Amino acid sequence: MKLKQESNIILIVMENNEDLIQNLKVLRDHLTAPFYTVVTALGMLKNVKTGYWNGNEYMIHEQKAPAELLGISGVITPDTDPFFHFHIILGKEDGSVTGGHLIEAKIANTLEMVLLSGNIKVQRVQNGLLKKLDIIKEDQL
Repeated sequence: MKLKQESNIILIVMENNEDLIQNLKVLRDHLTAPFYTVVTALGMLKNVKTGYWNGNEYMIHEQKAPAELLGISGVITPDTDPFFHFHIILGKEDGSVTGGHLIEAKIANTLEMVLLSGNIKVQRVQNGLLKKLDIIKEDQL
């Protein structure tokens, strides 16, 4: 994994066979802001596990073959557990699409990701079976 930061923008490039979640863990140790959002990410993933939350647990779906990363949305909050929350959309070789909550994945070929940092302080709060994101000091509307 390679990265370059200018101001509050971070460009990350991951290479073939790198573990996406392990790279996020390494990245977390170098992040200094409390909040990051994924602006964009594209490339290919393989050995992907996504989840669908049925209200009690994640139903796991696997995509072993390489698939195009068509879209990703999510946040990285280095000081919380869990420290990231990503949803992905994958394009399969046959043209069909799948997606869900990212659980694990390996890079196939490359992944190019752009993050935008912010100084929004957040925490994860247990809400039933989930740990939901909460703003520590919110603005009143």
